[in-house]
Amino acid sequence: MINKLRPLQYPQKAVLWAVLLLLTLLDLAVLLDIRSAAEGRPYRFMIWNFFLAWIPAAAAVGLDLLSLLRRGPLRIILLAGTGLLWLFFYPNTAYLLTDLLHVFRSYPIDPQQRFRGDIGFWHHLLPMLLAALLGLLIAGASLYSVHRLVSRAFGRLPGALFAGAVLLLSSFGIYMGRFIRWNSWDVVSSPLMLLKDMRDLLIDPEWVRHLVLFGGGLFVLQAGTYVVLVLFTRMNAGGSEHER
Repeated sequence: MINKLRPLQYPQKAVLWAVLLLLTLLDLAVLLDIRSAAEGRPYRFMIWNFFLAWIPAAAAVGLDLLSLLRRGPLRIILLAGTGLLWLFFYPNTAYLLTDLLHVFRSYPIDPQQRFRGDIGFWHHLLPMLLAALLGLLIAGASLYSVHRLVSRAFGRLPGALFAGAVLLLSSFGIYMGRFIRWNSWDVVSSPLMLLKDMRDLLIDPEWVRHLVLFGGGLFVLQAGTYVVLVLFTRMNAGGSEHER
């Protein structure tokens, strides 16, 4: 089994996921330690948001393991089901970026004072910034893993188009989750509601403009981060080969 996993970049992937999980747990510990006079522990919701963000990571590992199964109908069904699960929940990873707004909701900011000099403000901001960065890293690592599987199965160009399409769909999903309050499971539980929301959105020019500006910014941010991750990974792999 270990020899079969090596072409899929294990045990390196296992180490990466372990480091990201450790950082997630440490960040959650800090966030849950923050107290607010009005709300008690204002960042308890991050437990749920981090849980949702890790579902695509678990699905990506599952896809790696399923890809090792003997070819047949069962393998195709399991890969398709796990792949859809990964895709539906993928926007929850970079969605953590938008949770930064809760800092300005939970911390009592007085615009008449230099609140940025207050260590309490940074105690709110820095762990939430780490959560946003972890969202990008978990998303990038997850997409890179699935991107490689698609490229191995269908070729480099289809793999690149797949990655671009996922990032575009993710940007749309994050927008709809933040502003229209969609959830990943609504795709299955309330598809008619989603179609109605999309119809209402697309016939409103102001909403379309809002979507393009916000979603476009998210796409550039996600795509830029992902390209840097891919280039760094390939550069590192090339350096390792040269050292040998």
